[in-house]
Amino acid sequence: MSSSQHERTATTAAIILAGGAAARMGGEDKTRLPIAGATALERVLRVAPADRRVVVGPGGTDGDALAERHGARFVLEDPPRSGPLAALERGVADLEDAPAETTVLVLGGDMPLLRRETLAALAATSRAEQTVAALTAEDGHVQFLCAAWPLERLRRALADVEHPGGGWADLSLRRLYAQLDDDELVARRAAGAEGADIDTPDALEQVRRAAGPRIALAQIEVSEDSGTTAGTVRRAVAEAADAGARLVLLPEATLTPFGTDLRAAAETRHEDFAHLIQELATTHDLVVVAGSFTPADGERVHNTVIVRGPVRVRSSSRDSSAESVDRDADALSAEYRKIHLFDAYGVRESDTVAPGDQLLMVDLDGARLGLATCYDVRFPEQFTALARRGAHAVLLPMAWGDGPTKSEQLRLLLRARALDSTTVVLAADQAPPPEHRGRAPRGIGQSAVVGPLGQIRQELAREPGMLLVDLDLAEIEAAREALPVLTHAVELPEP
Repeated sequence: MSSSQHERTATTAAIILAGGAAARMGGEDKTRLPIAGATALERVLRVAPADRRVVVGPGGTDGDALAERHGARFVLEDPPRSGPLAALERGVADLEDAPAETTVLVLGGDMPLLRRETLAALAATSRAEQTVAALTAEDGHVQFLCAAWPLERLRRALADVEHPGGGWADLSLRRLYAQLDDDELVARRAAGAEGADIDTPDALEQVRRAAGPRIALAQIEVSEDSGTTAGTVRRAVAEAADAGARLVLLPEATLTPFGTDLRAAAETRHEDFAHLIQELATTHDLVVVAGSFTPADGERVHNTVIVRGPVRVRSSSRDSSAESVDRDADALSAEYRKIHLFDAYGVRESDTVAPGDQLLMVDLDGARLGLATCYDVRFPEQFTALARRGAHAVLLPMAWGDGPTKSEQLRLLLRARALDSTTVVLAADQAPPPEHRGRAPRGIGQSAVVGPLGQIRQELAREPGMLLVDLDLAEIEAAREALPVLTHAVELPEP
């Protein structure tokens, strides 16, 4: 689509104010502070559900990269750093050619915990009711820099602002909101700490404690042809990295689908597959989690989830051409063996797969992530055990079997396990091949993000796709305070 066509069809725009330096932050540009692997500004840009994104503030050293990744245009108010109302007026001026029915999200570039679904809901409310829809923080105050406005109402409000000094400099946004009648402002309560901004060192510390990593769930179709699957995996990991993910979760049995010779695959292809996963983790600088199979006792295999983080390689010789290298001893490398085997619905996984007996946790950007695989989801004890060991989320790769009621069961189980353990459940299933008719489980889709109180936040259908979630550790903590099931459990007496 050409830029002119894009502008004519835009219905939502985002104006992100990113020009303020906080005096209480030592004059540092708070929008460029690192938060769980990305700057505050990038975290806002990547969740803004907008057709156009205008950043009012200096481009800095990362401006070109942010513009390319998020389609953002950087502009400056005149003079620069002359206050939020001046910046907003400059942003609205950049929307001169936008359709009159455009909805404008007015956002602060120092609010890195905002969620896409919240911003989409604010925009939808504003558009439907032709009102201003704003977020209210945990303490109840309205966040002027997290609101959706009808464009024409925003233009009128700016035109009616009084200018005591004759210009926009140093005027507060309160002057804008003071013009609204009571029935023109609709408030939406923030979930967890998403309404937090960075104004003080204490606020920065609180935001960093709440911010978790961005995780991608890749719902892919797994082919019996290993070359085809390798290409699919490469594309999925690259897509996740381009979206800013710090970890990408691929489905169970990504090495080879069920119904094939698992032992042969484990013996002849696992090492190459693990090497590919390690290569992709290092190339794209993120953690890759994928389902494989490894040899076990007799002729069986372990249903193994491999976890690989990027390896930093440095020459151990002054000669840069030397082949000898030192590898980072702290590089993440772990494996989880599926504990509960799918001996149900006429399938006997235990005929070919040996069970594991160890839980696994990995740490990433302040978040603790537990591992489980597919049929494990039917056993609440595993999820509560992981939560009691500190898991904020459980990664759940799957190759779910199709059949009557299986879709409803999966949705119910994902919600129940999240609620049992007050953790976020992140499930990545295989996308089923359209031609598959056999009994071997090949996935049904329905990869999902489920919140700590059992809310389905995002969900895919049967086709290949990808979900992205920014973990909110403060939301998980709040859920556990409100519903302390992990501490209420007691040992039941014998009958």
